[in-house]
Amino acid sequence: MSPLPSTVNAVTASGPFGVLLVDDQQAVRDGLSRLIACSPRTLRCLGAVATGEQALLAARQLHPDVVVVDVDLNGEDGLALLPQLLIQSRVLVLTCHDDNATRDRALRLGAQAFLAKHLPAAELLGTLVRLGGLGRPGAAPLSAFAPLEDDAAHDKTPPRQGSSSPRDMAPSSAARRDRDA
Repeated sequence: MSPLPSTVNAVTASGPFGVLLVDDQQAVRDGLSRLIACSPRTLRCLGAVATGEQALLAARQLHPDVVVVDVDLNGEDGLALLPQLLIQSRVLVLTCHDDNATRDRALRLGAQAFLAKHLPAAELLGTLVRLGGLGRPGAAPLSAFAPLEDDAAHDKTPPRQGSSSPRDMAPSSAARRDRDA
């Protein structure tokens, strides 16, 4: 077997749900990798790749629980990867193409979740944890899925208006002084 492309960064952090990121934009891959690494949840980023070919190779070698894939991979159709990715992993489509036709096609091809990139990070993390918790595709029938719109009921992270961080921020020293005064 050939080695993974140099764009795949294997992570040695422990955690039960492995995630593979597939997006053509380096900044998105880096940001999502960091978000997952900083997550208080039980997730780990197994790798981050830019193309469909790299995604299929990484999925075969890394065995992720969940693959996050963009619809447009620099002109390549990310949704065309779903039949092969779904053999061993759950798939979350994360895209800026948040239209009904794209959503319907992704779900028709078997994606278990579809999220727009502009949604809060806590929603993405909650969905990743939920999909990871369902196990590999062969472990549970797809009919066992509760609607993903109910994620708020399963996510124990309290909602914070206007925040994309999954963690509460510590008050600044100025805020502590004001509070303690």
